[in-house]
Amino acid sequence: MKFLTGLTIQLAIGVVGLGAFSSAHAGVVELSTGFSYSRSNYAAGSYTWNRRIGGSVAYHFSATSGIEWAFQMIVDRTVIANGTLQDTTFNDRVYSLNWVQSFLPRESVFQPYVKIGIGQLNRDAEGTYSGGVSPPARLDALTGVVGMGFRLYLTKTFAIRGEATTYLQGAELRTWQDNLGFTLGTSFYL
Repeated sequence: MKFLTGLTIQLAIGVVGLGAFSSAHAGVVELSTGFSYSRSNYAAGSYTWNRRIGGSVAYHFSATSGIEWAFQMIVDRTVIANGTLQDTTFNDRVYSLNWVQSFLPRESVFQPYVKIGIGQLNRDAEGTYSGGVSPPARLDALTGVVGMGFRLYLTKTFAIRGEATTYLQGAELRTWQDNLGFTLGTSFYL
């Protein structure tokens, strides 16, 4: 909880600072949101679903480069064979600071980009696996963030945004497939 409070204070200071810096130095501040939901049914009583909700505040100091503070809240729920083999829920919160590099300037209608960063993963887990074994109830870990996406500008200050992001548990590249997700959202520019 202390970490979340500290990040909230940092975000508030950052937004005020970015707004002031943006006005003085002609940079652009971007506010973004994203969402995704997926569900798969395997057999009667066996399913998995995933929900991601996220947002970010970015300061673009050039036409193609920027720094972003982002958060994602992810819920993964898995039930196999009516809960007899597995019944788990993972609630992840990821807070990160990322470098965002676009391949085309903002004046382009379509703007692909990549991002890389570092962050904090806070995970709460509940449930059981086969044999009654439970996942660790709480995990707080350093994480790397890698993503790629695009912005499709509908106006000069509004864009549709699609993004594939993974957070690397323990900042280990070999874990990239473990937490990969896709979101669709919007971006507003101040």
